[in-house]
Amino acid sequence: MTKPIEVPRGEHGLIRVFAVNRPKAEMLAELKNRPKPDLARELLGLPHLDTSSTEIFAVSDLSGVGLANYLSEGYAVPEAETGRDKARLDALDGYVLLLFSDSFGGREATLEPGPDVTLIGTYGEFTPAPATETLSAESAQAYTGVRLPPKPTLQRRRPGSGAVVVLALLVLAALLWWGLALR
Repeated sequence: MTKPIEVPRGEHGLIRVFAVNRPKAEMLAELKNRPKPDLARELLGLPHLDTSSTEIFAVSDLSGVGLANYLSEGYAVPEAETGRDKARLDALDGYVLLLFSDSFGGREATLEPGPDVTLIGTYGEFTPAPATETLSAESAQAYTGVRLPPKPTLQRRRPGSGAVVVLALLVLAALLWWGLALR
């Protein structure tokens, strides 16, 4: 039995790489007959885990690339992190399972991998350092924008002016109609 893996609350940006300890032919048949998320939950022994983002694939699918480079190029895992396990990652054969932090939904969990999987390593995706430099340009300072003149206030029309216009148009139309009717 392997040591339990504690997942802290709020974890994000980590990828756990597991080697799948089943024969290639068995895994190929399983993947043809079952959805990957279901198979991932079975392999990990966690029936309620959200494994929709989990990846299960044959390492041979990465021929010419290698698993370490796949993590670095595909998931922006710094080479400094995969470098310590590069030989081990690239030597894997058979199938691997990639489990991402989002599978835990921010909740803490305890993984107790069974005999079907072996944890190879946990790797953090690249996260840029937050900007610590203070903006010093004049335009970045508060209240440095162009001041616009105040909007002109609209004078209110007297009530009923629209009704007078409508009434005048009706009188004009009636006079034109009466004038044409007399001809």
